[in-house]
Amino acid sequence: MSKNLDIDLLRTLAAIADFGGFSQAAKRLHRTQSAVSLQMKRLEELSGKALFRKAGRKRVLTEEGELLLNYARRILNLNDEVASMLRPDPLQGDLRLGISQDIADRGLAVILAQFTRSHPAVRLDVVVDTSSRLVEAVDAERLDLAVAFQDPGDHGDTLGLVPLQWIVPDPFIWQPPQPLPLAMFSTPCVFRSRVVSALDQAGIPWRIAYTSPSLPGILAAVEAGLGVTARLAGAGSQTHGLPPLKAVELALYRNPVLHTDAVKALETIVRDYIRSERIAA
Repeated sequence: MSKNLDIDLLRTLAAIADFGGFSQAAKRLHRTQSAVSLQMKRLEELSGKALFRKAGRKRVLTEEGELLLNYARRILNLNDEVASMLRPDPLQGDLRLGISQDIADRGLAVILAQFTRSHPAVRLDVVVDTSSRLVEAVDAERLDLAVAFQDPGDHGDTLGLVPLQWIVPDPFIWQPPQPLPLAMFSTPCVFRSRVVSALDQAGIPWRIAYTSPSLPGILAAVEAGLGVTARLAGAGSQTHGLPPLKAVELALYRNPVLHTDAVKALETIVRDYIRSERIAA
């Protein structure tokens, strides 16, 4: 006799894969980590397969787990599609969202994909760009909502402060009093302002050695040894002998003439994501 796989168990499996582990999935699903573990134990019992194996301190999917995950995604997509079709969705229309490049690299795409699946009548267009360009686009009404960095006192709705860290080549070779080479976005750029201010206050000479409109371009320049830069701080950040950097504000910018239910729903999702990931404090 065929066994029925619980949709809720499959959704938890997908969350573990999407968010990088049991504890992260538990936060997303608003459950305890032990509850998530029990769900996966139940799924292993139903499937008759070991879905996870230990890899150091983490648990990763086995080959059978990867196979089940592939089927789980297809089942969940069909389930959500049918549920949306049967349930009238009050949200509809076009939405234009702008995201700063640093935030876009932190998994927000997964949340946005869930939003579009849950609200098929909403067409979501996402633009990833520098903060200054995103703010300009909102002011010009080319975007409805943007998540961007700002200087304190700017007109965005502050979500919190985000610490910065130095990103340097490996090995990091710099011989004062030679100017410190920098790899940065073009002005205006809040990160660039923080770097220049910190170096000037410390009396450290500097020069712009590399300018790029894209974050991957800047990071590639740093990796090649062309300069140093500053990005969002992670766990165990180091100063590398350079002066500390002031935090930047992460803010939400809204199109002042658009206040639809779809915009409000998207704003709620973005705020919840920033809070749950503890990106800003």
